[in-house]
Amino acid sequence: MSTIIIAIILFGLAFLGFRYYLKGKGSCGDCECSCPIKDEMHQSHRH
Repeated sequence: MSTIIIAIILFGLAFLGFRYYLKGKGSCGDCECSCPIKDEMHQSHRH
C-alpha cells in the first residue's frame, strides 16, 4: 500500500515539474524587450 502512495506522489511531482518546465519555455515572448533570440522566433513564425 505504501508503494502505491509513494508512486502517486512521485507521479504528481513529475507532472508539476513538467508543467513548470513547459510554462518556463513560453516566458521568453512575454516581455516587450527585444533580443536576438526573440527576433529569430518571430521571423521563423512568419515564414
